[in-house]
Amino acid sequence: MTGLLLLLVTSQPPTAQLMAGYEAFRAGDYAEAARRLQGLAARSPRTRDYVSYLDAESAFYTGAYDRARSGYGEVAKIKTSRFAGVAAWRGADCLWAQGKRAEAAAAYRKLLAKIPPLVDPVVARFRLAELASGDDSARQFRKIFLESPAHPLADEAAKRAGAQPKDNTPVAGDARERLRRAEKLADGRHYDEALRELDALAVDTPELRAARDFQIGMAKYRMRRDYPQAAALLLGAVPQLPGDKAAFAQFHGARALSRADRDDEAIAGYRVVVERFGQSRWAAEAQFLSGWLEFNRGRWKEAAPGLEVTLARHGRTAFAADAAWFLALARYFGGAGAGALDALDLHEKLARKDPEAPRRALYWRGRILETLGRTDEGRGRLRDCARRWPFDYYGLLARARLKAAGETVPLSLPSSDHSERPPAPRRNDPTLERADELLRAGLIAEAGYELERAEEGVSKRLGREAALPLLLERYARMQGFRRAYHLAEGRAASVLQAMPSGSARLYWEAAYPQAYKDLIDKYGPPAGNPDLFLYAIMRKESGFAPQVVSYADARGLLQVIPAVGEEVAADEKIPFFADELFDPDVNVRLGAAHIGGLVKRFGGQLYLVAGAYNGGSKPMQRWVKAHGRRPFDEFVELVTYEQTREYMKRVVGIYARYLYLYRGEIYQLPMTLPPLPEGDL
Repeated sequence: MTGLLLLLVTSQPPTAQLMAGYEAFRAGDYAEAARRLQGLAARSPRTRDYVSYLDAESAFYTGAYDRARSGYGEVAKIKTSRFAGVAAWRGADCLWAQGKRAEAAAAYRKLLAKIPPLVDPVVARFRLAELASGDDSARQFRKIFLESPAHPLADEAAKRAGAQPKDNTPVAGDARERLRRAEKLADGRHYDEALRELDALAVDTPELRAARDFQIGMAKYRMRRDYPQAAALLLGAVPQLPGDKAAFAQFHGARALSRADRDDEAIAGYRVVVERFGQSRWAAEAQFLSGWLEFNRGRWKEAAPGLEVTLARHGRTAFAADAAWFLALARYFGGAGAGALDALDLHEKLARKDPEAPRRALYWRGRILETLGRTDEGRGRLRDCARRWPFDYYGLLARARLKAAGETVPLSLPSSDHSERPPAPRRNDPTLERADELLRAGLIAEAGYELERAEEGVSKRLGREAALPLLLERYARMQGFRRAYHLAEGRAASVLQAMPSGSARLYWEAAYPQAYKDLIDKYGPPAGNPDLFLYAIMRKESGFAPQVVSYADARGLLQVIPAVGEEVAADEKIPFFADELFDPDVNVRLGAAHIGGLVKRFGGQLYLVAGAYNGGSKPMQRWVKAHGRRPFDEFVELVTYEQTREYMKRVVGIYARYLYLYRGEIYQLPMTLPPLPEGDL
């Protein structure tokens, strides 16, 4: 770098210089990043660790390993930095890159004793295996293949171990080791790879055959693929499996039969769990499900005994409250209203820790009282429900039912104590200043991360009440939407029950933000999504966190499943790679297109759209066909999938708050389902 160019760079304000270096680093121009960041650490006391780490990374990728090692060493000394742990490992990587293999190996061995976050230890283990010789090297490579089966170096490790056949079948070895390897693959949701491993595994004893079949069955079960075969494998393995694992297989085999719509066989399977494995952790749930499956197919009287036995034998378990709830509904649908009220009382008592229980019980108590001819009592309960929980699902239902009876319940939210903002505290808090500096430099997510890491310290120094609005304001600018809404709900719950006016609006907008608004505005309306609806889905799905993954491998802000993303991308005629679903732009584009298609298919009925997005379009169409002529409240309670049923209720409540906060409108639920567009059923 010429002296003039160096002078021009270093004469920039530190924040501008960091921004330029960061932008060059992100663009892959590491030489330019290194020029921009050189000497900046001394001028950036608040963000020194970020500057030094970016500088070291830039130097590493340009081959300036001595400079990189020096930078990593400086970061490692800053024990409070998020990079302190990984910096030491990167220093060892520099030694390896310089050809100083013995020094690097000594460093790796020392570091492997305590592995910090953000570190990939497999690379170090692979390099140590390279330095070993003979059988020891083969053993270390083999261990990598078996214990880190999803790692990109796993196949290469197998080849280095000398045990990978030419036909590319999995590495030979002990069947139990291979079973553990397949289990690790499945635990990491690499189901296809796990199945390939298991299919290639030759077993020569009934015990090993059962263990293999168990794993294949569970992989298929978790993939939601081929439930009949999953059931056959799991149930067939039961006689050869030990104790609790046998109970587990019997229970999940019965569940697979249920999901394959073979309810009689599933109920029989659950009864086996109760009879043969009555002391297992699965017995109470199996007993409950044997009654619930009867309820689920509309056999109200047949459902009651299984649910009553659950309450009698397992009244202290987590399934007792649900048993009482479905017993109440079974009695209601079966015409035994008085008995339904008794079961409702029991449900509310058993579900004391469930915040939905009082709302659910109050609403249905009102509905059942009306059916018993006690209209005034019933409407009093509905009125109370609508007033206490105006934006929750059951409060909205109560409002709609009263409106149908000619009664309008006025929205009556209390005034907030936060009519005026609290006096601004001193703002020179070191954490706030550090986060603000990262934000100005364009490290938006990093700023939010640092603020969250040190959030409690800010609250202690400034006082919790005074610090809260400062934190919420910053999180909104730093895309820390997830933390902001948790913070608002946790520390300002009473404010969220009041009018969203004055300074209370800050708390409401933190709890119900228009997160990633530019992307929602860009992709939502063209795909046919109603105003504000995608925010409700995003809040429920990911809590505005772009990197989350569900147990079903749904990814990103709108929790798009890779198979759905691939299908939508093909329709949109754009290339698709599953990992791109963690990119907010790609996720919102594909998710908005998919949800927009559901909006069209279900005639803009957002509660059905939400249910179809969670549980699938075909199941929702099936439920509408089976129960769509019932009153709306009954229809929702008869949605088969518990997760989907509760998802619909939750999204309705979230959307109602968005609609009121940003448009001043009260969401109206129907009393009956309007007809769907022609051809959809």
